[in-house]
Amino acid sequence: MTKRLNLILLVLFVLFAGPYYWFLIDNSHDAAPAHRLDIAELRQMARSQAGQLPSAVEVECSGFRRVPGNLMVAGSGIKRKLVCYQAFRLPVPGGKAIMIDSGITARDAAAIGAEKHFPAIQSKVGAELAKAGIVLATHEHPDHMGALVAQGGPALMQAAMLNPAQLPPAQSASALAWPSGARPAARLPAGRMVAVAPGVVVIPAPDSHTAGSQLIFVMLADGREYLFAGDLSSFAQNWREQRGRSRLVQRLFVQENRAEVFSWLDAMAGLKSQTPALVIVPGHDYEWLIDPTNKTGVRIGFSVP
Repeated sequence: MTKRLNLILLVLFVLFAGPYYWFLIDNSHDAAPAHRLDIAELRQMARSQAGQLPSAVEVECSGFRRVPGNLMVAGSGIKRKLVCYQAFRLPVPGGKAIMIDSGITARDAAAIGAEKHFPAIQSKVGAELAKAGIVLATHEHPDHMGALVAQGGPALMQAAMLNPAQLPPAQSASALAWPSGARPAARLPAGRMVAVAPGVVVIPAPDSHTAGSQLIFVMLADGREYLFAGDLSSFAQNWREQRGRSRLVQRLFVQENRAEVFSWLDAMAGLKSQTPALVIVPGHDYEWLIDPTNKTGVRIGFSVP
């Protein structure tokens, strides 16, 4: 009886433990072409446009959910992580602010299974989107770009600086709820790093997390530097420990290019080693951003009435 029970337990272990490890724990990946980010080049580009540099980085969280850590950072455990839907504002003295990502609409929050949505905060984000001089998106998923698309309007569409893969007919972009009427033209070149404003450089990372993914380097007037990672590094733990999402999430939900994501995680770590004071801003890690021990310098809340 004991031998039979042991055999049954062994079979169950093989049937369940193997897939559990492969889909939620394993961090292995294929190789992809290496990506290198050079801080001297980024700084030169950031200074290439005349005008005022942004004075700060501000963040709002318009909703959240909690998910097991293994889903977002493979092998990090079952303790739940807070996934916050963020929008960032870069105030520019004497000019219009620059926005990065757009929070999340109530509709998208419900569709994505958010535990909480904060309409008042999203309304505040929307008001700043409408007034912004430039609006950028780290990628074309609804929890980063959906509120921009849903809000629409000629002024906002004019301010939006999107790359070709962030617009229809690209697959992920086409799934967003675009309003009827004219859509913005692609104002960012495909596959080429470009300065879009004093202190702001867009770094394309195509066909990684999504077809239109990109990093955004920001130099502030006081010299502080930031790299907005979007969902190439949803949590600080992704780039710090070189851990991607679980295969379960990658294959069933986001269908990202695993090898490319890891190549960009390595590039982030390399850039951080060049300039230790650089703050890498994760796509959803609000708790890490606002933790005073991390000294990110990110302001909680937009500095507007």
